[in-house]
Amino acid sequence: MPQIEHEIKVHGAPEQVFAALTTLQGITSWQTPQATGTGEVGSRWKFTFEGLPDFVWEVRSSEPSRVEWLCIEGPGDSAGTTAAFDISETDDGRTLVELTHSGWPSTRGNFRKCNTLWGVLLFHLAQSVRTGNPAPAFD
Repeated sequence: MPQIEHEIKVHGAPEQVFAALTTLQGITSWQTPQATGTGEVGSRWKFTFEGLPDFVWEVRSSEPSRVEWLCIEGPGDSAGTTAAFDISETDDGRTLVELTHSGWPSTRGNFRKCNTLWGVLLFHLAQSVRTGNPAPAFD
């Protein structure tokens, strides 16, 4: 099955990136201020975007080196896909975030939209961690 892959090196500690992926304050700092959830394993994130479909993700795992979400609700063929964030420290003191969004039935439709969207979102994640200031992609 096709999968989306992105990576970005973040000027910040792995703990900061982990917090950005697992806490409501962290999520709202780079995703959307209209997010709800706790980030605990088994709980759900709900991302609401004005004029766009909601996304609901179930938190499948949450370890300092890997966070994984399962899309429960989203547009088109995105439901049932999995987003995994691998977090590791680089030799130069930055943090590498590797995203794999897998389980797509094809490379058409929402696959292409989500590919672009993840690039934007990871840039906002990196900006928020680097500056310590919220930088949501969808405000």
